[in-house]
Amino acid sequence: MLASVGKKPNKEKETNKVVLPVKSPLRYPGGKSRAVSQIINEYIPKGLPTLCSPFIDGGSIELALASIGTKVYGYDAFEPLVRFWQVLLKDASYLAEVVRKYQNMTSTMFYNLQKTFFTLKDRVEIAAAFFALNRSSFSGTTLSGGMSPGHPRFTLSSIERLAKFSIKNLTVDLADFKKSIPKHANDFLYCDPPYLIDQKLYGRRGRDFDHEGLAKLLSTRDGWVLSYNDCEEIRDTYTGYRIITPKWTYGMGNSKKSNEILILSKDYRKIA
Repeated sequence: MLASVGKKPNKEKETNKVVLPVKSPLRYPGGKSRAVSQIINEYIPKGLPTLCSPFIDGGSIELALASIGTKVYGYDAFEPLVRFWQVLLKDASYLAEVVRKYQNMTSTMFYNLQKTFFTLKDRVEIAAAFFALNRSSFSGTTLSGGMSPGHPRFTLSSIERLAKFSIKNLTVDLADFKKSIPKHANDFLYCDPPYLIDQKLYGRRGRDFDHEGLAKLLSTRDGWVLSYNDCEEIRDTYTGYRIITPKWTYGMGNSKKSNEILILSKDYRKIA
């Protein structure tokens, strides 16, 4: 059994219902902002001292856990996303100041910024551009999607919220899951990888993702919850595991209902 899961839960950290006290500043394909309470209350062991998230994404689950005292180690292999989180955690106020130059985003600015994004060198400039594109793009597709008309999610209030962002118990580092997961052999895992889908929602981050490699690595250890899109190939890959069809909904793509599943490690009944 995992060392972190086996520890006695801290009753002061437990609540009957986990809410979302710190909202993610990012919009993300497959983001879990509306599923936070259900996932944490029903599928994450109570009182976890530590948790590893190999795919930080928008961080809704991670932020909620960090806010109730779990030390969260976040990772991702997509460098622009990691740089955003690192700059945000270091100095949110300064990041917001740099973001303000994109406040009056036009379609010309948007597509030019997408085109030139990977020429940026300064970490703060990368983080600011990433946030501006994320909030301006359709459904948070950032570098791979088009601009949302009028960018209603990239507003002065969103920049002001960014400036006030503050969270303890969260670190984010650049690492592929093949390195981050073994590094946390004794920590519970919450995994939300790029989904196996035809639409190019994840852009560069989702291309050629090693789904089989992830399944093979997870099969060697206990203590994890995995979010995926519901499709026959994924269900076949995780035959023998407990697969949950959740009931949360959100407006992503053409459907308001979730088309996702949660897959639980085989020791789940012993640790939940």
